[in-house]
Amino acid sequence: MNRTIVSAAMVIPAALVVSLAFGAMQQSGNQQKVKDAASLDPFMQLKLVHSKDILEGLATEDFEMIAKGAQSLTALSLESSWNVYTTEKYLQQSSDFRQSLKIIKEGAHEKNIDRAALGYLNMTVQCLECHRYLKTTQTTDKNLVK
Repeated sequence: MNRTIVSAAMVIPAALVVSLAFGAMQQSGNQQKVKDAASLDPFMQLKLVHSKDILEGLATEDFEMIAKGAQSLTALSLESSWNVYTTEKYLQQSSDFRQSLKIIKEGAHEKNIDRAALGYLNMTVQCLECHRYLKTTQTTDKNLVK
């Protein structure tokens, strides 16, 4: 019982961070167009599907679902489509993201929901920081691979 309460106390803030981030994007849509899910890049859609799988696995304590979602995101992060920049900062952010996924996978394999949830929270922060970096850098940085 206490474990479930502690797990919920960790997963709920992570979900809240993601919800707030998407909410902020939608609010800014009043000033600029916000892409709907159908118009997102297919690669981004895959990232969202796998991250939602991890969140669902955390909410239901389905360790197999958590591990599979984290493994799928790890595989995506190693594809050439992932490497849109060659800057040191971008490469470090990708490495930090993969480290978060490693923690999620370890938590899933250990059946430690708290460890997996903390890894998910860190992964979410890494996503937001990287997307912010990409948004602010894409017009000024000439190291764009694509």
